[in-house]
Order: sequence, then C-alpha cells, then structure tokens
Amino acid sequence: MAETVLESLKGVNAYPVPLRTLSEIAKRRGISLTDETTQESLKGKAYNLAVADLLLWLSLAPNITQGGQSFSFTDEQRTQFRNRANALYDEFAADEAGTPKPTYGYKGSRL
Repeated sequence: MAETVLESLKGVNAYPVPLRTLSEIAKRRGISLTDETTQESLKGKAYNLAVADLLLWLSLAPNITQGGQSFSFTDEQRTQFRNRANALYDEFAADEAGTPKPTYGYKGSRL
C-alpha cells in the first residue's frame, strides 16, 4: 500500500504536528492529504512547498511533553529548519520565505 501525503508530511519529523496544521498547509498548497504519493508528486512544487511550510512551522513550534515523551528543539535545530525551508522556497521559486527579501534602489533626492 502506497504512502499518503499525510503520512509523508508526518514523516518529516517525529514532532506531533496537529492535523489541523497539516490540513491548512495542504489546502494552501492545493494538495490533498489523502492522495497517494508518487515519485513525481514528491518532487513536485506543491509538495515541496508544503514541506517548507511545515519546516517553518516546526522552527516556531513549542517544546512539549505528550504521553510521557518530550519533544524539544535546540536553537540550532530551529535555525536548520528555517534554512531548509528557505532553501526549498528558493528552489521552487516561492516568494513566501520566512523573511522578506530586501529591496535596494534609489528612493529620492535625500540619502
């Protein structure tokens, strides 16, 4: 049996991401959590941008304890999540990276 988009996204990290969060990410990217993953879909823009959204969400996720198991990230891990997310945004040409891109140019007669 093939893996679904939901299972694939959950496999990005062991952190217990709420289903609602995954649903919102999938909806924003125009993919269905119940679709089966294929080689093509895993390399596609929509799926990879969904992974980037998830990584960005994980970089801000709170440290929690659930069912006797703790889930926490170091500052370095959070930075790695953001860097991986931004790399995916760049690779798939999305302007939705976590930080706005600076704009340079002349802005008037006074500097």
